[in-house]
Amino acid sequence: METRKVLKGITRAKGRAAGEALVSKLRMGWAPHYVPNDTGLMQMLGSEIIGESVKDKIMIYPTVSGSTSGTTGLFYKVKVAKVGPAALVCNEVHYIDIAGAMASEIPAVDSLDGDPVQEIQNGDWVEIVADEVGKEATVTITRRG
Repeated sequence: METRKVLKGITRAKGRAAGEALVSKLRMGWAPHYVPNDTGLMQMLGSEIIGESVKDKIMIYPTVSGSTSGTTGLFYKVKVAKVGPAALVCNEVHYIDIAGAMASEIPAVDSLDGDPVQEIQNGDWVEIVADEVGKEATVTITRRG
């Protein structure tokens, strides 16, 4: 049986994406010591998703951790190394991640009407429609089981 839920939020970087969710309950960043540029495997100590690939995932996390190097880290992973995520969904997308998402041409959404870290589980199918920065975005969550 499938269940479907739609959350509404704000577009911070425009785009559309669909994919499997990967959820971190911890703040995270895109610098190489968190997610290496060559592998795309989460290496952040203490993370429940350590060793998991972020490649083509819809990344769900509270907000950023780390420095502005995360902007270029996200861009490099998505556009150059091709091991980056398909989209970002956060409680609050920090400007570091907004800049990286815009440069990478992937959607980033926040200010949802539900906590995405609680509402979305690893493996859920997530579809994002975020067509205009500063305007409404929808995050559709499909759970099987």
